[in-house]
Amino acid sequence: MLSRYFKPSLLKRIAAGAGTPVYVYSRAVFLRQIAAYKKAFRSLDPLFCYAMKSNSSRALCALAAREGWGADVVSGGELYRALKAGFAPPKIIFSGVGKTPEELEFALKTGILFVNAESFEEVLELERAAAKLKTRAPLSLRLNPDVEPHTHKYITTGRLGSKFGVTFEEARKIYLYAAESDYLEPVGAQFHIGSQVHSPAPYALAARRLAAFILQLASSGVRLKYADVGGGWGVKEGSEMSDPAPLARAVAGVFSGTGLRVILEPGRSVSAPSGVLLTRVVYRKRGGHKNFLIVDAAMNDLIRPALYGARHPVALVGPGRGPEKLYDIVGAVCETGDFLAEGARLREPAAGRLLAVYSAGAYGFSMSSQYNSRPRAAEVLITGPSSWRLIRRRETYKDLVAAEMK
Repeated sequence: MLSRYFKPSLLKRIAAGAGTPVYVYSRAVFLRQIAAYKKAFRSLDPLFCYAMKSNSSRALCALAAREGWGADVVSGGELYRALKAGFAPPKIIFSGVGKTPEELEFALKTGILFVNAESFEEVLELERAAAKLKTRAPLSLRLNPDVEPHTHKYITTGRLGSKFGVTFEEARKIYLYAAESDYLEPVGAQFHIGSQVHSPAPYALAARRLAAFILQLASSGVRLKYADVGGGWGVKEGSEMSDPAPLARAVAGVFSGTGLRVILEPGRSVSAPSGVLLTRVVYRKRGGHKNFLIVDAAMNDLIRPALYGARHPVALVGPGRGPEKLYDIVGAVCETGDFLAEGARLREPAAGRLLAVYSAGAYGFSMSSQYNSRPRAAEVLITGPSSWRLIRRRETYKDLVAAEMK
């Protein structure tokens, strides 16, 4: 369990110093996941591009950059944050279905590795941006391999009918067009089948389809340099990432000896186990057959349970007393869907007790909002066995209206 990295005595000190709710990240856990990827894939020596959408905290991103990783960004804002965190532009790839002309120009001016386009119209817009800047745009296409990853429908991205990627047939036409353009340089191809994939089999199937397509392109005179196999290796709530060696073997079995540089985009598997959401019990109540704990965190702080049905382990910080009961842990937001956990088994906590919501390092703060005009939480990084530092201050009421004009 991850609890050994988040000692109760330290969490209590953090809550006293930073307040609650607060996201608490462990540098040690974050670096352990990175090391596991490096070890598993050492024979391939891929370029790892950290998926910033999972957690774009500059302190965590800087850790990945210092480990030699690049970044996978999906907006101009993430590209800006990646640069501020220290990621080298030649190790940054820009994905996403809806890049604006301004974002494409920003990417080209920055000198990133490539733009990962997702439609023919986007490729034409990229060509216009490159012509305006009198440069050639490094281009990759996101292909939809139509592979079933057996994960939640909201995070399945590699089946036909989703908004992501293009078919192999359409991709071939786009690459042939790009090869004739004065302003486009085809350099790579990518797929991303989804998040929380626990089996290497879907990756192996998608990789074989991608490799066959790249070989066909080469026979037509379009030779690519990069094969990007996306991210999404599974990690169970409450645990560290499972060993990615099976994934590495599946990918290596397809691309070893091809001369292609493999790119991998881990995100959630690295950041999720690295963080907990620390919250405090405000009230207790009984509603019909249910016991409720009302806490100072809410769905605006952690929306994954309401959005995805995610089941995050929740534990008392420190020992509890009395018999165990089942609790729904809810916040103050005016929505029935505002819950952090349903049916959590805990010893009854008094008002004021701290709770730790585990595996909250990914899509926690990055998806948080000011809904109900609730200031967003602070963020803290554990830097040693008994040391921590604030990496983002808690928002104030003034922050809620700072960008507004009368």
